[in-house]
Amino acid sequence: MKNTSKKLVVISLVVMLGGVVGISKEGITHLVSWESGKNHNRIIQIQNEGGTRDAMAGVEVSYYSNSSFKVTSPRGISMMVDPWRNDPSGAWGLWYRIEFPMSDVDIGLSTHAHFDHDALERLDANMLLDRMGGTFELGDVKITGIADKHQCVAPGIVTWTEAVKQFEGRDDPCPPTNFRHMDNSIYLIETGGLRLLMWGDNRPNPPQEVLDKIGQVDVVFVPVDGSRHILDYEQADSVVDMVGAKVAIPHHYLVPETTFWTSTLLDASEWTQTHEHTMLDGPTVTLTPENIADMKGHVMYFGSHNLAVQQDG
Repeated sequence: MKNTSKKLVVISLVVMLGGVVGISKEGITHLVSWESGKNHNRIIQIQNEGGTRDAMAGVEVSYYSNSSFKVTSPRGISMMVDPWRNDPSGAWGLWYRIEFPMSDVDIGLSTHAHFDHDALERLDANMLLDRMGGTFELGDVKITGIADKHQCVAPGIVTWTEAVKQFEGRDDPCPPTNFRHMDNSIYLIETGGLRLLMWGDNRPNPPQEVLDKIGQVDVVFVPVDGSRHILDYEQADSVVDMVGAKVAIPHHYLVPETTFWTSTLLDASEWTQTHEHTMLDGPTVTLTPENIADMKGHVMYFGSHNLAVQQDG
């Protein structure tokens, strides 16, 4: 009995100390959903009523810098794609001037496991879809995750794939033997009569079966910038053409208000200006099937307009 009592005391101390260490802010590098003082009553309402409001006209797209966008459906369902953070390993240097603002959304999505796309802990989200494959439906939203591969040959000024090889300690980061962080899920979001495609950092030449799953889309979010970090200009053009997009929205470019030059990114104005385009005058645009019906590969460029800075301030 004495030995049993001693064991229980030791176990209790370990649990207590582990709890203290586990909840220290400095030690948290994982999701902190358990800290939220909110609940998912909104989701119950959506389940019962199809949304949180009467349908509005159009789909609202808001830019949060880098590759992050909030998409809000006509019935009020909000989705945040690819929130960013500074690299926790330190290997890629300091990219961001600020933390991604804590944001309330219904659904958080991450296309792949890179620091500039996977800060899901910065979302006070009712649910998270992390590198999802398959189909998810809720209210007036349908999300299809299509598993493919990250770009693995740097086409531009900085050959960052050489750094990937050094980081991984091997010669080839490309499929089919790539490591997990070089996977990518493309997200097709269908809502408000529109099909919106989040390309993430996907390779520009996916197999035909991936393109068959995507089909033709209305809006594609394409990673292109002046440094050709993920896609060069020709590759970006081919993505827009492959999916038949009426509208192309650049991402993964330099926004000086949030991102340091050490990221090696440049802006996307040059690529934008080689197409029919609209220089947006704010961080949010509302799209409807009617207002983009006559467009073909039309580029809508947010530039430096973004809600991350506004909410941080």
